[in-house]
Amino acid sequence: MNIEKHHKQDIAARQLETALLLYFAQKDLFSVITLAGAAEEILGELLRLREPLERQNPFRSVLELLRPAKARAREEVAAAHETDLYVHMDVRHEAEFLLGRAIDDYFALTGELSGNMRKFNEDVRSRRG
Repeated sequence: MNIEKHHKQDIAARQLETALLLYFAQKDLFSVITLAGAAEEILGELLRLREPLERQNPFRSVLELLRPAKARAREEVAAAHETDLYVHMDVRHEAEFLLGRAIDDYFALTGELSGNMRKFNEDVRSRRG
């Protein structure tokens, strides 16, 4: 067994970069959503750790725990509809939304953007206004 130490920020950055590569290659958007969502969760956790202790709330509401992060974060977009066998959603929009959130969190944490992150901001976000 080869147990190594890995920094969460590095893991999230790799997930985000892989998601961006898949997105730009117009590949599996479901994987983009999964990777960007995982990166956003890690980066959000790291950002919360930087908050002063008095501003942190150790208790989360039941509603917050039960709702997916993407549904909590946006008011203007209708939540995806899910049944036992199907999910009804705009896959490209979800991918772009989660990539944007993860990029914002990465920038808030590091103050830097990779080339792929800048490309996403210029190519995707600029067309949305």
